[in-house]
Amino acid sequence: MAAAAAVSGVLGRAGWRLLQLRCLPVPCCRPALLPRAFHASIMQLRSSEEQKQQPPPSFSQQHPETQGMEEPHPESSRSPPRYTDQGGEEEEDYESEEQLQHRILTAALEFVPAHGWTAEAIAEGAQVCMVEQTTALELDGVVGGLVICFTQIPRTKKEESGGVLLKIKLLLLEEEALVSLGLSSAAASMFGNDGSELILHFVTQCNARLTRVLEEEQKLVQLGQAEKRKTDQFLRDAVETRLRMLIPYIEHWPRALSVLMLPHNIPSSLSLLTSMVDDMWHYAGDQSTDFNWYTRRAVLAGIYNTTELVMMQDSSPDFEETWRFLENRIKDAMNMGHTAKQVKSTGEALAQGLMGAAVTVSTAQLIPAHPPPAL
Repeated sequence: MAAAAAVSGVLGRAGWRLLQLRCLPVPCCRPALLPRAFHASIMQLRSSEEQKQQPPPSFSQQHPETQGMEEPHPESSRSPPRYTDQGGEEEEDYESEEQLQHRILTAALEFVPAHGWTAEAIAEGAQVCMVEQTTALELDGVVGGLVICFTQIPRTKKEESGGVLLKIKLLLLEEEALVSLGLSSAAASMFGNDGSELILHFVTQCNARLTRVLEEEQKLVQLGQAEKRKTDQFLRDAVETRLRMLIPYIEHWPRALSVLMLPHNIPSSLSLLTSMVDDMWHYAGDQSTDFNWYTRRAVLAGIYNTTELVMMQDSSPDFEETWRFLENRIKDAMNMGHTAKQVKSTGEALAQGLMGAAVTVSTAQLIPAHPPPAL
């Protein structure tokens, strides 16, 4: 009751002026912000109500020295830090620019099939992030607080105050839309126009997914829950797993490869390629420390890129021709052995690994993604 009285007092100073508006038109040039004091009062009311419903403190809460032994919750460990502004009020959901970029790019991948690797896809991703980050709790708290206070209004005044409450909700939604537009504009200036950041982010995400798959399989083998496969079969499945991640974006992948081959993107794309093939060989059990270490990775990089070329031109069901080509190339590589032919092919394979993307783009651009039917 004390909290409700406090909120009613705030309405007495500020809220009743809104009620006097009755059905007057609300200017739409710029949404008016609710007073921070009113917002703070509402949140204080909700906080006090939540505290009444909280259960008694647990043993770990009564003995904070034992909390260090508990494993943190995954969600809480990923929650962004808090900071205090100049007014002394604690702000939540603060994140660094890198974290915001990561969330936007991750959300933008959903729109690549429709918009390609473009600024439009990034803008759509920014919109999604805004909706997720929009203070849903804060919005519900303000409107919910108004509803609580609305119940304190005498019945004779509820009809005229209901219109004002509706206007307040519309103002909040209008403010949310303006914030969304502002975030989209900020995203446009945060990233380049060629989609480089989005493509590199996608490749990084795919490599991380592949590493998790290979690591999980290694754990199963160590626990005796799965059999260790031969090296050629392991590498074949690893390359296929990685290439299958391109299928949802295969129509726009030639464009992505052309962007990755731009001079300013070559160091990053080459680093991602070498890191990927290194992980494949590592989980395959390769322990070489001589020249074969470089040879094997260069050959596998060439196999990956040439198979990628075949995949972009493959129209067979489930890319069956691509996987058959991949299996043959893996067998050829494993049958070469430690011969002079292998050493000679190392340089060719390395060049293939570096320039395979460029060849893929130039060839794929000459062949339509969906060739016309034969007459």
